[in-house]
Amino acid sequence: MKTEEKFNWAATVTAPFNYPIEIHKGYLGNDKKMMAAFINTGLNQDGWCYDGDALSGGNEMPTQLSLTWISYAEKKFWKIETAINKTTQDKIQQLFKEGYMNKDLNGAWSHITYKKITIGLAPGGTVILWLTGQNKRTEIVNYQAVETFVSVNEFYRNPREHTQQEFYDYYYDASVSKETQEYIKRNGVPVKLWEDYRTKYKYRFNLHFYKTDKESFDRESEYVNGEKEIIKVEDLSLYQSKPLPSYCRFWFSLYNAEAEFDGEEVLNAFKKISKNHPDATIEIEARVAFMY
Repeated sequence: MKTEEKFNWAATVTAPFNYPIEIHKGYLGNDKKMMAAFINTGLNQDGWCYDGDALSGGNEMPTQLSLTWISYAEKKFWKIETAINKTTQDKIQQLFKEGYMNKDLNGAWSHITYKKITIGLAPGGTVILWLTGQNKRTEIVNYQAVETFVSVNEFYRNPREHTQQEFYDYYYDASVSKETQEYIKRNGVPVKLWEDYRTKYKYRFNLHFYKTDKESFDRESEYVNGEKEIIKVEDLSLYQSKPLPSYCRFWFSLYNAEAEFDGEEVLNAFKKISKNHPDATIEIEARVAFMY
């Protein structure tokens, strides 16, 4: 940040794994100019916790978001056209100004700030705006896109020998995994899932060891809502209201271990356990086995 009003950021777009999208067009800007253009760079499906390519950016506060894209799993186009209101601008400004403490590969802590404005696009027209930095991503605001229509001949620079429906069907088969196609046949596209992922629960991990040990370093955590952070040692044993975990790396005295969570599975478990006890604190019990 050079001043309280100006800060450097790159713009990126991401989509959930197995639910590919392609950008048609869009931008971040204000009333005076376009700051960052969103262009089609091909399929985007790296996953909710990964950033897409940073193709452009700015150093002023964006006040307008416009983005049109195709969701291949749904066979439809979506569009978001919205002002970024003053409350959201103030939150972005404050987070850039405050920054956060980051731990580098050598174990040293330093104060840094965010580097990217990341836009997440999910089935059902869910749109999330995050600030992203090294080992950190924070949700700012969510929006609801509306279904729109874009002609296949407009979407591609060169006209294809496809009708609109043939285009949808061809790229559904070509870009959506067979496993996901089978899931959609059984359950439909889970259009409410990513909104449910934004729900926070009060929980903690309770680690049990095969041999006497402890969690001795900070825990790397990623969440189903796309946020991520490094949790400091002093906070590891606390019950905290957070989104559900999608990935954790635990550090012990000599070893470390990773855990990956299926988002729908852990969400259903928490829904079940909190149905009759909505205010309960919940523990995720982890048994650290022989040889970790």
